[in-house]
Amino acid sequence: IIARAKVKKKGPRLMKDSELTYEDRHLIRKALRLMQDNILHSHQGDLLEDPNSNSFHFARDRENYLLKGVAYTREGVIDADNLEFISSRAARQLDVLLNVPRYDVHRFIQKLHGRLRVQRGSMRYFDWRTLGREAGACFNAVPSRVCFLNGPIAVSYVPKERKKRVRQTAAEEEGEDERPDQLRHEQGQRGKGGMSVVERSITNVIEVLCKRSAEARTEALANFEQASAGMSKEEKKRQKGLITSRTGLEVDLVQLCVNPTSFTQTVENIFNLSFLVKNGKAGVAVRSEDDAKVAARYGGPGPGPVVRAVPTHTSRDGTNRPRRQAIVSLNMRDWRDLCKAFEVEECDIPHRDGSS
Repeated sequence: IIARAKVKKKGPRLMKDSELTYEDRHLIRKALRLMQDNILHSHQGDLLEDPNSNSFHFARDRENYLLKGVAYTREGVIDADNLEFISSRAARQLDVLLNVPRYDVHRFIQKLHGRLRVQRGSMRYFDWRTLGREAGACFNAVPSRVCFLNGPIAVSYVPKERKKRVRQTAAEEEGEDERPDQLRHEQGQRGKGGMSVVERSITNVIEVLCKRSAEARTEALANFEQASAGMSKEEKKRQKGLITSRTGLEVDLVQLCVNPTSFTQTVENIFNLSFLVKNGKAGVAVRSEDDAKVAARYGGPGPGPVVRAVPTHTSRDGTNRPRRQAIVSLNMRDWRDLCKAFEVEECDIPHRDGSS
């Protein structure tokens, strides 16, 4: 059968060109399966894992001989499986060749404690000095051809002298500016008093905040004078102190920063306000419904986020109070919802022309 499928001048004959009948292919498959059973479940197959045995060469030659009769895919799959089984069993020879002495870690530690534990009176300790002296004999020689950063260890080390760096001063050559466009851009970003656009925006926010806080305080005190006719002296003093310290200074943050006609300017206003909070020049809080009821008596804002200006003598750039930070997420849907919920018709910070 195999002689009919042997290699001829034009190479091996495959499929129908091999002239193999169905009975011939059946016999070849039977021989391949018998070979596979011998590899996996016989003593001859177990010898494939023995490096001192010639079973690997025998199995390889036998499989190569059967390969000459393989002309169809069905027989080719069985032949490929046999080759994989031979390779996997023969690879285990490496584990036998690399077998080194192995030790039980816990048993080794117990032996060390038994040999190197010292007891003097009521004290028991581990003799590390003896362990180092005995183990040091294994490391009393430096491997050959070992070099370090400063050369071989046998050569005496001579530190290199570092040359002192001499600063070279070159005369500036007269010529045109190398960055005229960038300098013109920086000069354009600065206005009166040498302030950039961002600095002017922050200054504008703090001026508007201080103005609104002063107006809120004046309005709250005026309303308080009208509503405090029947109060006792102590209650009047307490309510007035509350107004002048916190309630009367707080203004509605949404009314201050949210621009109903521009989402971009709303983000810019909140961004500029964050610098004032960071430097301790402004404070942001959330007014509860109970606080809003007290503030409503004197014309204060309702429940929600409020902001107030911190006096200069108490802020000191925020050094006398712990700094806190938070992340605020704002998209166009939130901006529209804020404008609708708080009925914002006009922002306290004036709208800036030329901005969307």
